[in-house]
Parts: sequence; C-alpha cells; structure tokens
Amino acid sequence: MNPTTDPVLVITTMTAADVDGFDADRAAQALADVKVVRGFIDRHEAAVTSHLRRLHERGESAPASDLHTRSGGVSAKEARRKERRAKALEQAPAVADALANGVIGAEHADVLANVTNRLDEAIVSTFFDHQHDLARDASRMTPEQFGRSCLDLVRLLERDEGLERAERQRRETELSKRVDRDGMYVLTARMHPELGHAVFNAIDAEVAALVKSAGDRAVDRGRIGAEALGNLVAGGHQAIRAIEAEIRLHVDATSLLDGIHEDSVCELDDGTPLPPTSVRRLLCNGRIVPIIIDADGVALNVGRQQRLATRTQRRALRAMYRTCAFHGCDVAFNRCEIHHIHEWELGGPSDLDNLLPLCSRHHHEVHEGGWTLRLAPDRTLTIRQPDGSVFATSPPQIANRRSRPSDGSTGPPSPPQDHRSGEPPNQLLLTA
Repeated sequence: MNPTTDPVLVITTMTAADVDGFDADRAAQALADVKVVRGFIDRHEAAVTSHLRRLHERGESAPASDLHTRSGGVSAKEARRKERRAKALEQAPAVADALANGVIGAEHADVLANVTNRLDEAIVSTFFDHQHDLARDASRMTPEQFGRSCLDLVRLLERDEGLERAERQRRETELSKRVDRDGMYVLTARMHPELGHAVFNAIDAEVAALVKSAGDRAVDRGRIGAEALGNLVAGGHQAIRAIEAEIRLHVDATSLLDGIHEDSVCELDDGTPLPPTSVRRLLCNGRIVPIIIDADGVALNVGRQQRLATRTQRRALRAMYRTCAFHGCDVAFNRCEIHHIHEWELGGPSDLDNLLPLCSRHHHEVHEGGWTLRLAPDRTLTIRQPDGSVFATSPPQIANRRSRPSDGSTGPPSPPQDHRSGEPPNQLLLTA
C-alpha cells in the first residue's frame, strides 16, 4: 500500500488536525483523507462479509445480512446491499484493491453489484474478465458514468442482438414500494420497454388532462405526475375490485377518543403514522372490523379452524408486527408468510399462540436452515441458531414498545396506562 494512502497514517493525521483552522484547500484534502479511510473500511467490511457467507454455507454462522443488522447497526435493506457489494468485489479483486486504496468509492462497487446481480452466469464471468479495465474506468468516472460504462460493456458481451437482454428485462420488471422516514410513500419501478412505454403514455395523458383542468394556475408537474398515477391506479382498482377494503388503520381507543398520548398507536397498516383527526375522518367512510388487544398488547385468539392463517388472524398479527418478526428484518408484514412455530404437519395448531409473520428468506432459514423459534406467552421471541446458541430475543414490535428495554432484551415491562382511568389501554385494529 502506498504510504500516502496508508489508512493508519491518514487517521493519525486526521485525529491531530484542527478542522476549524482549515482553509478551502486543506478541507478538500481532508475529504480525500476520509475517502481513503472509508475505502479501506468498506473493503475490509466486504472481506468479512464474504467470509461470513462462506461460514454460513458450511452451517457455521448466521447469514451475513442478519449479522450486519444485529452487530453492524444497519437496516436489513442496507445489509443486503453490503452482501451484494461483497460478492461483486470478491469477483473483481482489482476493483477491491482500488477501493481499499481510496482510489474509488463504495458507490462504484455498488454499481458492479447492481449491474451483474441478475445477469446470466456466463455473462457475469466474461464481464469480470475485464476487471482491470473496470477498475481503471471507475477511477476516472463518477458512479453514474461508471454505471453507463458497465452497461455498455454488457451490451458488447451479448451476442444475440439483444434477445437475451429483452427476455432478461421482462424477468427483471419489478415494482417496490416503501414509506420513507417522513411518512411519504415511495414507488420504484423497473419495467421492460413495452410495459414502460404503455405506462408512461397513460401517465402523460392523465397529466395533460390535469394540467388542462388547472387552467391558468401554475402547476408542479412532479406533483401532478404523482396524482396522475394515483388516479389511474385507484380508478382501475375501484373498477376491478370495488368491494375490497383499501385502507387499514391501527389505533388505540384513547388516541381515537382523546388524541395522541405517550403510548399511542395511530397508524396505517404499513406503519405510517396518521393524526387522530385523519383517522376519525376515514372511519366515517368505511366498514369497521375491530380486534381487541389486551393490556399487554397481545391480540386475543381468533380461531384455529384451518391450516392457513385466516384473514382475521392476519389482521390480529399485524396489530403486533409491522414487519417480519425475525430480529432486525424490515420486510413489511404484508409481504410476509405466516409461520407455524409448531409445524402444522406435526400437529401444530393454527392458533395465534403458534403463528408468526416471517419473510420468505427467514421462513426458509427456519424450515431448511435449522434455526428454531420459541414464543413465550407474552410473545417474546427467542431465536436460536442451528448450533443452539441464542441469536436474539425480542418482544412484539408494537406492544408496549416504549416501556421495553431499547436493546430488545426482555425485562419486566410496565404496561402503558390509560390517561383517563389509570388502566392499560386497549388497541383496536380498524379496517376501513
């Protein structure tokens, strides 16, 4: 390693520096120093992640992404991104060296991961044969420019006039949705050209109609575009499935009657908070199906008459879990499968005491990976690795969330008190 990029020497310089005394040139150099240190750390993290992946394949470790969420303090989404980055760097040592030396940044490595993540293995192997060229290009390009360059290389490697690419584009067509920290709904879609063209044309036509209806008023075309998409989707949904519920609300009785309090639950089904006034307005327009939650925040039993969880049982579970119940996982409840802790095939009942929401990956880890789950009467979940060691212990995600220890351990919680009667409040799941 070049001494000028030795991260130990750079850190020593950084710790001795007086940032307030920097002029513009020294501040720019400080940013370059940060890049060197960060590149070294990112490369080291990728190496550790790759090693964890190999340990997991031998049954000697939890999945790397789960350890990232538990020990690295990152979201499940970020943990998966780090796994993809490590896999790409493992196949391109020249790029990994450039990252370790601070020549490129982690965003360049992420470009490689994103470009190659869904390519056929033959194309990926040939692509990484150009690793030295890729490292050189990354060193003189922004991540955006590097991404376009990588896609150009992929096209050169394809020999079928784009037929395989067209088929791959159809396979990769997808839409993801999430709610950001500000409570805004975010849609991200990747569509094959035919579908994308049709969708864009429909949105453009609806935007034109909305702009025309606005007359001489100034319009924000970005906002109008979002409204146009919403109009198209909501209108189509209403035409096809007019009788299905569209809005689900979770609210405790005290919040509904008196407003927000210390232990309020007042949110949409996916965890997005709403003000009680908005909830009251929505309740005026819909059918209401209540599920009562007891003083500990645990949903009352709603039956066990069939193998699959009933719609009512799923509603009850959603009142306790926003996401996959596995510690640190952020896959939304609506995308989870309902797992029988005591397997149905072995006599396990379809009872709430035996049901948990798990994402597909963690469901697989439990059934095929040898992990075991134990659910206490208060729904404290203990997760054990295949070797029997405890991976994590955590309570339900919503019940008494402010009165439980922040580290996820199980101490004796104090039940939240109703501000009017001194009694623990009940929670209602309200479906409008």
